[in-house]
Amino acid sequence: MSKFVKVKTELRDLALIKRALEDLKLEYAENQRYTHVWSSFSGKVPLLVKSPRATFALRQADTGLFELLGDDMQMAAVRPLLQQLQQRYAYHKVMDEVEQAGFTLVEENVGRDNVIRLTVRRWVD
Repeated sequence: MSKFVKVKTELRDLALIKRALEDLKLEYAENQRYTHVWSSFSGKVPLLVKSPRATFALRQADTGLFELLGDDMQMAAVRPLLQQLQQRYAYHKVMDEVEQAGFTLVEENVGRDNVIRLTVRRWVD
């Protein structure tokens, strides 16, 4: 029997989450109702994400961090997506901070290990 699960994340900014989902070409809908069939949970969530193998929700917890809501039977399919989502979220967070600090992106490489390496530069007068 499947169970309703909550997975804590370090995601804080809804706009960055949406940009990361778009990078991953994951379909999402905003302000939708998420219902877990086998538990009593049903509620409105900021993001309902539909991937080819699973549907899950993201909502903001009392801490301000977003948590993933889903079915434990689908977590095997969701975990790799969550890792990719966190990486793309971090990428956008870093790029926003780089821009705010007055740096520009010079080079971007993705290694065989899927680590993103960025080279940034700021000209000082």
